[in-house]
Amino acid sequence: MKNIYFFLALIVSAILTAQAPAGYYNSANGLTGYALKTELGAIITNGYVTRTYNELIPLYQLSDIDIYYENDNTILDMYSERPNGADAYNYVGSQNCGNFNSEGDCYNREHIYPQGFFNQLLPMRSDAHHVIPTDGWVNGGRSNFPFGIVGANPTTYTNGSKVGASITPGFSGSVFEPIDEFKGDIARALLYFATRYEVNFNDSGWNSHTVTNDPRDGTANRFYEQWYINLLLDWHNADPVSQKEIDRNNAIFNYQANRNPYVDNPQWVNMIWTNTSAPSGSLFATLADTFTDVDNSGTATVGDRITYTYVLSNIGNTTLFNVTATPDFGTFSAPGQLTTLAANASVTNPFGTLTYTLTAADLTATCNCFLNKLSVRGFFNAAGTNGSVTVNSDDPDNFSNNDANGDNLPDDVTRTNFPGGSGTGGNARELFISEYIEGSSNNKAIEIANFTGTTVNLSSYSLQRDANGGGSWSGSIALSGSLPTGQVYVIARGNANAAILAQADLLVGSGVALDFNGDDPVGLFKNGALLDIVGTFGSNTLFGENTTLVRKQTVTGPNTTFNLAAEWNSFGVDNTTDLGSHTYGSTAGINDSLQQILTAYPNPSLGTFTIKGLEETMDVVVYDLAGRNVKFERQYNTISDLKSGFYVVKIEQEQRVAFIKIVVQ
Repeated sequence: MKNIYFFLALIVSAILTAQAPAGYYNSANGLTGYALKTELGAIITNGYVTRTYNELIPLYQLSDIDIYYENDNTILDMYSERPNGADAYNYVGSQNCGNFNSEGDCYNREHIYPQGFFNQLLPMRSDAHHVIPTDGWVNGGRSNFPFGIVGANPTTYTNGSKVGASITPGFSGSVFEPIDEFKGDIARALLYFATRYEVNFNDSGWNSHTVTNDPRDGTANRFYEQWYINLLLDWHNADPVSQKEIDRNNAIFNYQANRNPYVDNPQWVNMIWTNTSAPSGSLFATLADTFTDVDNSGTATVGDRITYTYVLSNIGNTTLFNVTATPDFGTFSAPGQLTTLAANASVTNPFGTLTYTLTAADLTATCNCFLNKLSVRGFFNAAGTNGSVTVNSDDPDNFSNNDANGDNLPDDVTRTNFPGGSGTGGNARELFISEYIEGSSNNKAIEIANFTGTTVNLSSYSLQRDANGGGSWSGSIALSGSLPTGQVYVIARGNANAAILAQADLLVGSGVALDFNGDDPVGLFKNGALLDIVGTFGSNTLFGENTTLVRKQTVTGPNTTFNLAAEWNSFGVDNTTDLGSHTYGSTAGINDSLQQILTAYPNPSLGTFTIKGLEETMDVVVYDLAGRNVKFERQYNTISDLKSGFYVVKIEQEQRVAFIKIVVQ
């Protein structure tokens, strides 16, 4: 015992000042790719001191002590540590064992790269950089499974670590997934192993790399199969080096005289390995349009101009270099390139204004609109020799989130609708009533939609009712303000429920056109002339009592003849699901009534966004690109506490489902 404590005391004094010796990595200067990996392997092998397997236990009492979370000097076990709360159990140095019956019994030594794959041979077996203290039960559950992203129905342990069927691209077996806090630690340990034992990858005693669960690819260079490299680089980039890792690296250096180079120099990871999935999450671009009617004709003509605002955002964790943008149409006033675009940074109009002037050919298009996009490219190093990322821009006003190029980022083409359309080429000829709500008590609302392709001044419009179908219009409500194309305007009773009030643009009292009870036709008027109607003028037939009526998406304009079956979808009393937005011009599907009302903004965001149209009765689940259910905070229609990345929001109500893609910078 005295000898052990003396050994520990020596390590304690050395840890206080331990760091990489001057010149330790000098021979790697200027190298990249696998040549850098091979040289690092030689550096960390030279002078390596092989320790015994039993010597790991006293080391853990220095290298793996919790002075970061609970700060209680217990063993820091990455498979059971709860970074944001009290641990379910804790261990001290004496609680190591080999036999266990349940989680929390004792801890043992976990080989991040399983020792069975190299037949428990030294020096791999006792190399502390990849052998860590973990709960024995969880360690047993991990078995020799590779790390990965776990799908549905996992076995979950007390801190959220889990084992189960893989949904990791490239591997379909069972995998073990630690919590996000330690994924980078695990990745850097495995990449260390691939570097330190590059020359041993096929030694006698090592199993064939084709053995189930062994992710090696049979080469000294890449070492692991590409799907595993993709995973490890994703984890490395998402979870940067922590003080815990730095301290552990220093302790192990004093213990076995070598270091993990990827803790000292994290940038080397991406200089060596290529992540084939990395470009999907490092660049995002938006392109928004403004139409200018140069000749003030009220319709699109040759010479009219479209001006674009574009924003380039680096949503990854690495600086991008030599960023360029190429439009399908139009000209930049200051074309060129951005020398750098830092991680989590955004820039607006970096190449000056982007404009396009309409030609005769543009005006013959059947969609009565103009489509444009940017192709944006950036490199991972200034020389352009270490990979690049290319994305198409996304229309920030289009929340359908098309992904035409399969890069898992939305890239809706920016559509500029031409004014003066006939209603057959993509635009409605006029405003129309898009929703009617006759609910319980004072829950009454009318929604008006604008799909004309241009902003409409509402001062010429009004609502009136035909009380009890008596054949006389009354209760006029004058509208005011302006309504942009693609948007809706909601008029509601001032004492309606909270869901209606949340979407209302104009509140009215009693004695006007919103005093309807299901047999009172309501008309939309322009300059005093009837433009659109809900109900049949002069008829007291109950067409809308205790009912929400939503205009079908196939209706492209107003109609002074009411046709309930042909133009309207009916919903139950007090249903406000669709209020606040409207989908126009396509055949409705089973989930359209939910999908059409939900939009997220701002998108991209900095981690907090609002979902317009969300109700408390709707279930919300957020998934990352790997399909994992992500923890988040929800306060009614606001979602927050999301890290940088790309997510899919799934929203359910009864049997309807909607999806929204969001980007967090």
